[in-house]
Amino acid sequence: DDELATTWDVAVPAGTSPGTYTLTATVTYTWGPGNRETVSSEADVLVPVPPPGGTSDVGDLTWLSASNGWGPVERDESNGEQGAGDGGPITIGGVQYAKGLGVHARSTIEYYLAGACTAFSADVGLDDEEGSLGTVSFEIWVDGEKVADSGVLTNAMPAQRMEADVTGATFLRLVVEDGGDNINNDHADWAAPKLTCEHRPPPSGTSYLSDLPWQRAANGWGPVERDQSV
Repeated sequence: DDELATTWDVAVPAGTSPGTYTLTATVTYTWGPGNRETVSSEADVLVPVPPPGGTSDVGDLTWLSASNGWGPVERDESNGEQGAGDGGPITIGGVQYAKGLGVHARSTIEYYLAGACTAFSADVGLDDEEGSLGTVSFEIWVDGEKVADSGVLTNAMPAQRMEADVTGATFLRLVVEDGGDNINNDHADWAAPKLTCEHRPPPSGTSYLSDLPWQRAANGWGPVERDQSV
């Protein structure tokens, strides 16, 4: 049997509101004398919310995707165990941080920047909750290119500063690898991560406020949710 694989590039029309849209692809093909077949498939496509202007705590922003080696990625707390919200304070070398992302190797978190941002920074290291165990490395990727690498870090090391120029970039990817051995005890922190972006005016016309990026948001229980209850 013969196979044909193909891909389509889909351009988002100007002025499209952020959200998830279902696209339908239909292909008609022929084979042999008089044989004709039509196949359809659907895919959900996300039009993401661009980041707000100014300097934001990255843990407060909505990511495009996130994967984690043990339990979920945690916001403003260490990785903890396999349940959501079961971490402790983010702590590297005895220093606690109120804001950040608690992860476990191997971990990848990707953000949409919309070409509007200029700089990313964070303190990184192994969280103290695993004692003296674990080895990890942190990587910053911008539009598919690795632009910063911490090298292998151990729990005996203090937090290391990482910075990256993201001017004009569309995607930012934060990666934690296992340090070259295994993922055992590899609880890692992106501590006090900051993203600096330009202020951009809202689109002309009538918009739903939930589709627009906010400058700041505080909530009494969990994050503010878009288009759903808390």
